[in-house]
Amino acid sequence: MFCKSLEELYDWLSKDLLEQDQRRGGTTRAVQCQEDVLEDKMARMNLQDSPRGKEVLTEKELNKLADKLGAEWEKLAIELDFKKSELYKFKEDNKNNVHAQIFDMLCKWKEKQGRKATVGNLIHSMHEVSIGEDVYKFLL
Repeated sequence: MFCKSLEELYDWLSKDLLEQDQRRGGTTRAVQCQEDVLEDKMARMNLQDSPRGKEVLTEKELNKLADKLGAEWEKLAIELDFKKSELYKFKEDNKNNVHAQIFDMLCKWKEKQGRKATVGNLIHSMHEVSIGEDVYKFLL
């Protein structure tokens, strides 16, 4: 089983996935699903350690991302440690222009984070709020 083969390197991840598999009755489908989850988690870990994952995002990339994000941008903003009052300000400053609201939020995040405003860190945050890869795959 794939999960067991990674036990030595990613013991904590393997244990978590095996426990979930056992709770689900250990079915083949659950095992495959867990393998997919493990591969996704490993890919994200590798992204943050990769040269691309460590690159600071450009305003051009943030602008393109602002086009692709929808209503989930507010969840992302909270995940990125913005306060509700800051979300209100993004909306007030850019009434009737959702793209500008999102772009302002992303630029402010980049400004606050400095060199930590990386592709890997932003993708990790998007994953945390269940934003799909289709939104950010152009960054990979």
